[in-house]
Amino acid sequence: MMRATISELAALVGGEVVGDPDFTVSGLASLSDATETDLSFLADGRYETAREASGAGALLLDRERAADRPSIRVDDPYFAFLTLLDRFHPRSHPDWGIHPRAVVSGEATLGEEVHVGPCAVIEAGARLGDRVVVYPGTYIGAGCEIGDDSLLFSNVSVYGGTRIGSGATVHSGSVLGSDGFGYHLGPDGAFHKIPQVGGVVVEDNVEIGANTCVDRAMMGDTVIRTGTKLDNLVQIAHNCSVGPHTVMAGQAGLSGSVTIGSHVQVGGQVGVADHLQVEAGAALMAQSGIGRNVGPGEKMLGSPAAPRGQAFRAHAYGLRLPELFREMKALRRQVEELSGRSD
Repeated sequence: MMRATISELAALVGGEVVGDPDFTVSGLASLSDATETDLSFLADGRYETAREASGAGALLLDRERAADRPSIRVDDPYFAFLTLLDRFHPRSHPDWGIHPRAVVSGEATLGEEVHVGPCAVIEAGARLGDRVVVYPGTYIGAGCEIGDDSLLFSNVSVYGGTRIGSGATVHSGSVLGSDGFGYHLGPDGAFHKIPQVGGVVVEDNVEIGANTCVDRAMMGDTVIRTGTKLDNLVQIAHNCSVGPHTVMAGQAGLSGSVTIGSHVQVGGQVGVADHLQVEAGAALMAQSGIGRNVGPGEKMLGSPAAPRGQAFRAHAYGLRLPELFREMKALRRQVEELSGRSD
């Protein structure tokens, strides 16, 4: 249980104290759930009414907002709140060491303070850095590399030769390095498998959600760059390159050889056709079907996708179709009546 004064908390987040610096809080909570001993936050003016009704004893506020109780003013109240959540509620992991029921090849290399849970398998030639945690049932294939402080939850499958950087997190059920979906229609009328002999590279501080799949390249590597976050149930096909600090929401999918730039936002259920490029800062809104290259900072919506403003206008026009159809029928009747009179 945490217990700290708001001046101590302010020092952790680079904030300015307003009110009693010795006011002590014992918990962190949302505005609706907070009590008189909790610290909460207000990051958006839309929640002023919720602030007034909140029982929070102290608040994190932006630097321009008036305080009505002991508070800490910061540049970004939400980020400051997350920082404190991480500080006072750190995630802990079982202290297995190398569990007796884990299967670890004598030809694997493990760093310091590595923990491997029961029924996990680590094959020959795999190299794990310091403080790596491998949960039960996870498979790490031959020749894999996993950097310091990375975390693999239960039942992750890491196919041979996959490289994962430092500080990465891979959630349960994900598969890294399975064969890309590549087939060639031969002269015999059958589909023949294209050998998938490349690899997968996951760089530092990447987080991969549950049941997400990253396919190995046909040749070369499928690459997920530094700081990228993939939600649950995301599909990354062979030879894709996902740029740094990109986020992809659930059920999004990239076809083969797609290149995504840095700081791209990909909404849920977005699909991107093969060999396309999505440049830095673009936003692909939920359920968009991307069939062309997307330029820097473009915001795309719809299926097939169009620039957001155009897509909104098309949707608005579509909602008016019944009304326009009735108007057209009325106009047709008028034309027919006028035409009859002229005869």
